[in-house]
Amino acid sequence: MSNGFIDAGDTHRLYFETLGNPSGEPVLVLHGGPGSGCSPRLAELYDTARQWVILFDQRGAGRSTPAGETRANTTAHLIADIELLRRHLGIARWRVTGGSWGATLALAYAAATPLATSGLVLRSTFMPGAANVRWFFQDLAEVSPAAWQALAALVPEGERDDLLAALQVRLNAADHAAARAAALAWARYERALAEPSAPLDDWLPGSAELDRLVLKYRLQAHYLRAGCFLDEAAFLSACETLAGLPVTLIHGRLDQVCPPANAERIHARIAGSRLVWVEGCGHEAFHPAMVSAWRQALLITC
Repeated sequence: MSNGFIDAGDTHRLYFETLGNPSGEPVLVLHGGPGSGCSPRLAELYDTARQWVILFDQRGAGRSTPAGETRANTTAHLIADIELLRRHLGIARWRVTGGSWGATLALAYAAATPLATSGLVLRSTFMPGAANVRWFFQDLAEVSPAAWQALAALVPEGERDDLLAALQVRLNAADHAAARAAALAWARYERALAEPSAPLDDWLPGSAELDRLVLKYRLQAHYLRAGCFLDEAAFLSACETLAGLPVTLIHGRLDQVCPPANAERIHARIAGSRLVWVEGCGHEAFHPAMVSAWRQALLITC
C-alpha cells in the first residue's frame, strides 16, 4: 500500500492511498456522505489480487485537510479533484465505484469525463435535488416515525418543519455541546434508517469520534442544503449521456435512505445499464447480500 497527499488548491490537501496490484485494473473508490471519508473496511469489497484500488478522502473529509472545510467545496470541485488524482497517478482510464453519495458523484464525474471512465459500479445511489433531501429530513416522518421523532426531539417544535436547517445551525454553532448533540442525533437517525434492527439510542461514541462526526455532518449539511450542487433534472439528463458505458446499479429493495424508485429512474436514463436488486437489504454497504452483489458486479470486465 502507498499513500500521500495532493495539493488541490484553495488550502485543500487531499489524502489518497492505493493498494492491490499496480498492474491490474485501476478502480477508484468514492466514499459516501458527503463528508464521511474512506472507511478501511471499503478495501474488503475489492479483489486486490487483480485490481489496483485507489481511495481518497474528498475535500474536507476523512484525512484530507482542512478537516470539515466548506469553503471552495462543491461537486464541481470534487470532479476536478478526481481528475487531478487520475493525472497524478498516471492513469488513462479507470473504473469508478461508489455508494450512496459516492455513486452520485461517480455518475456526475463519468458524465463530465467520458474518456477517462471505463465503467461504473454503484450502490444505493442517492438522487440529488431539494425534493430528495426533503424526503430524508421531513417525509420519512411518515415512514419511520420513531427514528424521525428521535431526531426532531433535538430542536423546538417551531423548527421541525426544516430539520436540516435547524441541524446546520447547531453544527456550525460556537456551542461545542450543541454541535456534538446535533451530530450524534443525525448519526443515530442515519443508523436507524440504514440498519432498522439497531436500537435508536444506545450508541454513544467517544469524545474524539463525536468531534469527527461534527465535522462530517457540518460538511454534509453544506452539501445537502445546496441539493449537492446538482439539479435533479440536469443530473438525469447527464445520466443519458452514459449510454453504452458499462454501468451496474445495485440497490437494496428496503432502502429508506435512498428510495428504490430513484434507482429505477436512473436506470431508465442510462441505455444498456444493469439494475441489480438486493432482496431483504436496505442501505447497508456491508450486508452480506449487498457485498455478494457488489463483488459479482466487479467481476464483470469493462
